[in-house]
Amino acid sequence: VGELWLIDFGSSNGTFLNKRRIHHPIRLNDGDQIVIGDQTLTLRHPFAISKEYRTDLVQRTLREIENVPCWLVVTDIRGFTPLSRSMQSEDLDVLLGSWIFTCKEIIENHHGIINKYLGDGFLAYWPEAATSREEIVAVMSALKELQQRQSPEFRFVVHFGAVAMGGVASMGEESLMGEEVNLIFRLEKLASSLGQPSALSESAHTKLGELVPAHSLGEFELKGFQTKCAFFSF
Repeated sequence: VGELWLIDFGSSNGTFLNKRRIHHPIRLNDGDQIVIGDQTLTLRHPFAISKEYRTDLVQRTLREIENVPCWLVVTDIRGFTPLSRSMQSEDLDVLLGSWIFTCKEIIENHHGIINKYLGDGFLAYWPEAATSREEIVAVMSALKELQQRQSPEFRFVVHFGAVAMGGVASMGEESLMGEEVNLIFRLEKLASSLGQPSALSESAHTKLGELVPAHSLGEFELKGFQTKCAFFSF
């Protein structure tokens, strides 16, 4: 027996698990109460994850992981904590749901995949073989246009690198692992500290070349990385 997960893609009415509205995918357990609109459901799933399922996951992980060159985008809402304190819970839920839905449309309309929801942001990816530089530029332009609405204010970082992909799927999506995934999250934190709404890693800047005029922000030491990392705004 495998796992069951509950996901809400930004619905206006919301989905509630055990009387709490969910904002990101969450694993379900036997006896959980789910409320959707005026319908209340109780999950009956009394079986533990089987030993055979766990063994199969390990074997699949060993067999299927491969390094795939990918474009990566991480987004994050700016000042989410004070924003959440200044708004009514219902209004915040509608704002987040609308923003996530719009971002999801942008990503998927350009053949990208949202791999992980982060509460106040997400990680998206495009295998290089399935996209083009021009398509990534179109995504960047659409996100920049969305930033102009300031509803909510958010930042995003673009990176290119080889990602360990495959093995055990997470909530229906590929598991993305490795140094390049760690790097883009470090770069997002750096963008936050520099007050930059949009930024490129060195590899993304090199890959995009003349398609995206960019300004060097300098080279920075990042925790967990031995060499300094160049960073660019655009």
